[in-house]
Amino acid sequence: MLLAAAAVKVCALLTAADIAAVQGENPAKVRESSPRHDESRCFFALPTAAKSVSVEVTRGARATEFADRLRVAAETEGEEAGEHEEPAVQRVPGVGDEAYWAGSGGGLYVRRGETLLRITLGGEESKEAKLSKLRLLAGRALSRLPK
Repeated sequence: MLLAAAAVKVCALLTAADIAAVQGENPAKVRESSPRHDESRCFFALPTAAKSVSVEVTRGARATEFADRLRVAAETEGEEAGEHEEPAVQRVPGVGDEAYWAGSGGGLYVRRGETLLRITLGGEESKEAKLSKLRLLAGRALSRLPK
């Protein structure tokens, strides 16, 4: 399974049209990196730097372990949040096998099988607006992710 991680071309999971549909601009630069054998990243730099988009794919045991930590954090924080507080990690239904919003720049984490996809986007929008855009991008990325 670890060899399959290297085969993921993370920058091919989203197109310029996908990015423009949610951020209103085409990427000016696209930069891919693979810091680890089970992880790949892509940064879509937009003309308005604050609107840039980042995608990360982690596969195998690390992805499963991280998804488990997100699940526990969402359950724990959901129980501990006060009446007028939003938990930092929240479950997002209807995306992948499971998905979580991690506030404060964490973005959307989506697990499908032993693959964890993380998408972040810049901009000064509300959580709801960002989640709407992230759901769209996640759906497009998952449709292109090798099984």
